[in-house]
Amino acid sequence: MSHLPSLAERLDRALDDVLGGQPAAAATAAAGLDATARPLVALGGDIHAAMPSPPVAARFEARLGARLADAAHPRAPLAWARRNPGRLIVTGAVGSAAVGVGLTALAVWRSGRRASAPAHRLLHR
Repeated sequence: MSHLPSLAERLDRALDDVLGGQPAAAATAAAGLDATARPLVALGGDIHAAMPSPPVAARFEARLGARLADAAHPRAPLAWARRNPGRLIVTGAVGSAAVGVGLTALAVWRSGRRASAPAHRLLHR
């Protein structure tokens, strides 16, 4: 089943072509839009041409490039543990305490129910 692009998708394609340097008439026709959309596509190109590009410092570009390059490489799941071994100890201690408290609460609850269960059954007989 073929996907027919919506009007918004075709308009977006035409705007991308205009921003890439193609004339508005050619971009409108290539995107499959009718002639009524040509002024809108041309307006998008005019707005882009009228807006100056912001000045970007070389240091900012270098930091952004490093961050993007770092984001492209997935990290090991437990890399934070190797960088912060103290946190790993605290995390393990808290997790162990939580499991211990949970099991103790379950044991108390189960033993409390067993003691009252036979007496409760005898009252209804």
